Amino acid sequence: MRITSRQMTNTYLFNANNTMSRYAEQFEKLETGRGFDRLSQNVSLGKKALRNRTAIYRNAQYSANVAAAREQMSAAENALMTINEQVQNVSSLAEKALNGTNTDPTSRAIFEESLEETKRGLVDNMNSLYMDKYILGGTNGETPYTVSDGGELLYNGIKASEIVQTDGKYYDASGAQVDLSGDTYVDIGLGLKLKPDGESFDENSVFKMSFPGLEWTGYGTSEITYEDKDGVEKTETVSNNMYDILTKMQEALKDNDTERLGALRDHLENGYDDLLVGIANLGTRSAFLEEKGERLEDEATDLEIIRKNTEGINDTDEITKMQEYNYSWLLTLKFGSQILPQSLMDYIR
Repeated sequence: MRITSRQMTNTYLFNANNTMSRYAEQFEKLETGRGFDRLSQNVSLGKKALRNRTAIYRNAQYSANVAAAREQMSAAENALMTINEQVQNVSSLAEKALNGTNTDPTSRAIFEESLEETKRGLVDNMNSLYMDKYILGGTNGETPYTVSDGGELLYNGIKASEIVQTDGKYYDASGAQVDLSGDTYVDIGLGLKLKPDGESFDENSVFKMSFPGLEWTGYGTSEITYEDKDGVEKTETVSNNMYDILTKMQEALKDNDTERLGALRDHLENGYDDLLVGIANLGTRSAFLEEKGERLEDEATDLEIIRKNTEGINDTDEITKMQEYNYSWLLTLKFGSQILPQSLMDYIR
């Protein structure tokens, strides 16, 4: 059989294209670090890679949620710590007044002004924002804590003194649930589960993101007992909210009624205990998030190792192959220079 120059040229070009194609594929492997780009190239490892990529995506989402929760938790803790300092300062000033120091009209006026400043600070801190969200205000997108024309603290438009709590939910005097007082949750990889109704989720399978500021600064009312100026025992129903208590303390200061002031100060101290519980609660939840974040980081490392083992390449082996393809290509060019016209070889190069 006679081999023509045209047949030899076509065969050479066909083999040269195959060699260049293998060379390019090997170069891409080394550049991307991936053993394959399409599922059809390796079905078995491809399925594992897809499952692993899904796990990596979820891990990234959980990690982002944990980071956001930690930042929000820190902002809430800072707000409560500031409120704590304000209440401690008021309690210290009240102690001085009750001990007979700074009881002259000027000192009482200064104390009363300090109470007014503290009240403004309480409202500001209870309305603390994090990323345009009121961190102590439930699900409210508007300012949750305001003051009524009568000088009483309102939570989502309802007097704090008229609010009661049942099963973690807030209700007004008529028994209706307070608007926008619900909780918000985030999925951080605790195994999200739906309840049998298929419409709600198990709260134990998600992380609670909302912080009930009202729970820690007081709601509802209680009775306090003290003796009036005439020595007659009196019982008074007062709000449990710190803002409203400070307002009543201002009234006692104006009347120079130290017995009532003392009873109100003791009532404020009782609420202060709830505030400390709230701060401790945030600390516990922050520690949990920190631990969860560390576990997610470890998991991300493990998933990256799996990704490397399923999608990645063995650098030593692939570099060796790259050298082989490179030599093949050089030999192909050398061979072609000997059997093909020079003009064609210039084009190939």
